[in-house]
Amino acid sequence: MKTFLYPSILFLAIAITNWQCIPEPLSVNGLPVLEPKVVVSSQVIPGTGLVVFVSRTIGALDASENSDPQELIEQIAITDAIVILINDEGRDTLENLGSGFYGGIHTGFEDNEVYELVIENTAFGRVTASTTVMPWVPFDAVTADIIYNEFDSLARITYTLSDPPQENFYMINVQRFSATQELTSLVNPRIFTRLLLDKGFAGEQYTETFNVLFQEFRPGDSIAVSLTNISKPYYDYLELRNNSRFGFSEFASEPINFPSNVEGGLGWFNLHTPDIRLFEL
Repeated sequence: MKTFLYPSILFLAIAITNWQCIPEPLSVNGLPVLEPKVVVSSQVIPGTGLVVFVSRTIGALDASENSDPQELIEQIAITDAIVILINDEGRDTLENLGSGFYGGIHTGFEDNEVYELVIENTAFGRVTASTTVMPWVPFDAVTADIIYNEFDSLARITYTLSDPPQENFYMINVQRFSATQELTSLVNPRIFTRLLLDKGFAGEQYTETFNVLFQEFRPGDSIAVSLTNISKPYYDYLELRNNSRFGFSEFASEPINFPSNVEGGLGWFNLHTPDIRLFEL
């Protein structure tokens, strides 16, 4: 973004004036320490299986927007949990993949089937969550290119989908992608997320173009664009998160004032399957 000299000087002068008026800070002692909780996040990778990230909350002052995501992941990861996936056909213990990630080859999730996730850990005890598999809705078509404005170079996404007759809620994610993509990227709230409700086009074909804001792209960048049909409770959770400018540090910090389907913990357990398309801009 361009820097403008005079507004910067004015802003600096106002800041200095306000700073001179700030009283000495009061010391605060005896604040209660909130009990850490388990935080759950999940992602189905088409053709590969399910990945669940199990972490713990940390104090609100222990992380910030300047925190390194990889270092924060290592700090909050619960690496010694037992994670079990249960449905009517049986139960399966997920493999410990390291760094708080647990996964398995599960590619046969049936629409409207209910699954329960059980996480057991010596330090935090037992937490559970259940979810219903949402019907898969793919792109009919999707394109991606770069546009330029006065300040940034943006990714522009155009897509078409065919909406099923019932009420549906959609999540469209855009993120940089590489062949060496780390597992941490699957649960990174810095991924650009666009939410869509089919009000006004229920049961019809729908086309939209949008720009990916706050992320500068360059020619040659590779990106992944995904479309996922999600449940209404998870849509409401994401909408609240987006409206509050949810950052990576808030992903693990207390207090977390967001809804959750995890009993005894925080976060959200999902088994929605995205349609993912890769592009080189």
